[in-house]
This record gives sequence, structure tokens and C-alpha cells, in this order.
Amino acid sequence: MNIQLNQTKPQLEPKGFALWQLGFRPCFMFASLYAVVSMVLWLLVQQGWYFPGLNHYTINFWHAHEMIFAYGLLVIGGFLLTAIKNWTGVQTIQGKGLMLLVGSWLVSRVAVFIPGVSPVLLAVIDMIYPLLLIIYIAKPLIAVGNKRNYVMIAMVSTLALLNAGFHWAVISGKLVLASQLLLLALMLVLLLISLMAGRIFAMFSQNGVEQRYQAKLFPKIELLLPFTMILLAVSWVFFAQYKWLLCVVSILNVVLHGVRLYGWYNVQIWQKPLVWVLHVGYGFLVLGFAFVVVSAFVPAIKFLAIHVFTVGAFGLITLGMMARVSYGHTGRNLHQPPKILGFCFALLVLSTLLRVLIPLFNVIPYSQLILISGLFWAVAFGAFACRYLPIWIKPRIDGKPG
Repeated sequence: MNIQLNQTKPQLEPKGFALWQLGFRPCFMFASLYAVVSMVLWLLVQQGWYFPGLNHYTINFWHAHEMIFAYGLLVIGGFLLTAIKNWTGVQTIQGKGLMLLVGSWLVSRVAVFIPGVSPVLLAVIDMIYPLLLIIYIAKPLIAVGNKRNYVMIAMVSTLALLNAGFHWAVISGKLVLASQLLLLALMLVLLLISLMAGRIFAMFSQNGVEQRYQAKLFPKIELLLPFTMILLAVSWVFFAQYKWLLCVVSILNVVLHGVRLYGWYNVQIWQKPLVWVLHVGYGFLVLGFAFVVVSAFVPAIKFLAIHVFTVGAFGLITLGMMARVSYGHTGRNLHQPPKILGFCFALLVLSTLLRVLIPLFNVIPYSQLILISGLFWAVAFGAFACRYLPIWIKPRIDGKPG
């Protein structure tokens, strides 16, 4: 994605309502707000609250599903609809079509809380958004023959299939399979993040600091990473009983991703929140692979590993990318981002540490750690959404469309 770092502010404040001009605007807005709402609702249930809906899930299935297929897929949609416009030069969906896409997502979030809605109908409603997203990203890519990025169509389509499979498994009472499909979907999302990181993290790091440096790239590692991550996903989800296989594959991912992260690093990143958040988030991805190594022999660590991936890697990287893309694609200077971002990112780092590292020392009751970690997550995303709301709804400050 080509983002201009140096923009000149116009003398007049832009006027008008621009929420539906480009995919990142409503997708990032609703994803950030939902990151708060869904976390608070889950914490309330943990504290004994009861909601008459949720008739299709257990509460933990709902929590996991919404993080991956609701929050995650909406962020992915916003990013792809914005990036594909740059990749192809073709205007992606906007206006009423974008309203339809986001509206279908919103209806699905609400429907699950309506008592009496059949599980089959809930599943059908929940599939509308991913199917529309596939159409909207495929159309411009195919129109210009952008074959390099057809992989994005394949990955979103696979996520849609996993979502459908999850619903079918829950309806059929195959809860073990439902858990496996959720974990497989998480690993696919992490693979997508890894692919995009390989394309843009080095550039964002080099361009985002005061004194440009040359990040080190390792072409052979870039070729290997998708295969090692797929091998890990299959091993962890379906063949976890083969402990040494899982251990070896996980160590391989620790090494390869660790070397990749080392190549991007420069000490200047710590001066720039929009840069260090991506490095720290990717560092949590590497740490997650290390936790999977331990989980091969200590099964209880599995759920900590999952939350290193979700809260640490997935949460930080998506928050960092939403902050960067939203600021850059509205014509603002990425060297002068909102000061509150450092607070938001730091709070999410603390949320991760409370959720996955402090429990190892058994000094605070786990239920309290979950509560505090969840509140830190909610405050981080809430503060971000409040600060960025005017950015999402107002036109670009340079007067350009988008």
C-alpha cells in the first residue's frame, strides 16, 4: 500500500460526511467499537450476567467466534477493500454497496441476541457478510487480472468455509470439531497477517523513522514461512498427540519468524508508536509459537498460547494497522500521529501480559487477571475509537477522494 508520509494541511477544515467513501472507514470504525462491546459483554457474562440470546453458542464459543469471524474478518475486509484500490487502480465498493456489506455484518451481530431465532437462520445470516466480501474483493482483482493477489480471494473464501463449518458443527453437536475449526481459522488469520507483514512491515519500518535505514530481508525465509505455518496449523489442530512433531514444527516457526523480525528491526522504532506496535505485535506472534512448543508437553498452556496469538499478535497488529491506514489514507502526516496511540498500544501490551504471562506465576487469581486484562483491552480500543471517529467520518484533509 502506498501511503504518503508528508502531506500539507489545507487552511480550511474539511466538511461533509465521508464514512462510506472507502472500505477502511466503516469497517475499522465498527470493528473498533465492537472490540469494546463484545469484550464488555463477555466480561459481564463471566461476572454472572445473563443474556436471553446466545441461543446458538456457549458463551466461550461466542467469544471466540466473534473475535475471529466478526472483529477479525471486518478488519480484514476494511484493509483489503482499501489495499485493493491501490493494487489495481480500480475503485472498490463504496456508498450503498458498502452500507450493504457493513449492514449485513451488523445484523448478524445483533441477531444472535434475539431469543427464538433458529440456529440455521443465524448461520445463514452470519454467512452474508463473508460472501459479499469475497465478491467485492474478487471483482476488481479479476477485472485487471491481478493474479498475485488472488491468494486474498482464496484466504477469505477459506475463512468463509471455516465459518460455515463452525456453524454446522455447533448445530450438529460436534463441539470438538467446532473448536478445531475455530483454531484453524485463527491460524489462517495469522497466516494472512504474516503474508501482509512480509509485504509492508519492512517498508513501514524504514519509512516510519526519522533516519531511513535498510531493513534486512531473507527471500528464502519468505518462501518457507507460509508452508511452515500451514504445517503448524495442521499439526496443532489435528495431530497434537504427536508431541515431537508439534514441538519441532513450532520451533521452526519460532526461528524463521524470529529471524524475519530481527531483519526489520532498528533501534529508532521505539521513538515511533506506529512502528513499534507492529514489531511488538509480531514479537508476540513469535512468543506464541514458543508457547505452542511448551503446550506440546504441558497441554494446559494451550489456552495461554491461543491468547498470546489473539490478544498480543492479532490485537496489537490489527490496532496498529487500523491506526496507520486510517491516518495515512485520510491525507494526514504519519510522522505526527495522535499522541493517545502510545497509551492505547501500551495498554494492549499490558492486557496481553496480564492474560498470558502473569498466570504462569500464580500470584493473582486467574479470574481477576481475565477481568483486568479484558478491561485494558476495552479501554485501549475505546480510546482509539473515540480519537479516530472524526477521522473516519470526515473527508480527507487534502481534499482527495477516499
